[in-house]
Amino acid sequence: MTGFSGLLSFELEDDLVKAHRFVDNLKYFNIGVSWGGFESLVLNLARDGKNEAIPKGLIRISVGLEHVDDLISDLDQALSLI
Repeated sequence: MTGFSGLLSFELEDDLVKAHRFVDNLKYFNIGVSWGGFESLVLNLARDGKNEAIPKGLIRISVGLEHVDDLISDLDQALSLI
């Protein structure tokens, strides 16, 4: 992502339970809302699912300074568990 930030969003199935399971199974990504640090962070934007305007599977990640192979592996293993 040369020339861009490491902040991105993607949508899993519209399933709050699966979105929480994905986030909870990440090892290198901490749950957080601040995007100014050096660590990788993740947030399920729907959180409690009460706001119908936010898809339940919407995930936002901020990529930090961890090794790219570790982060890709972490995302892959968490995806495989849902």
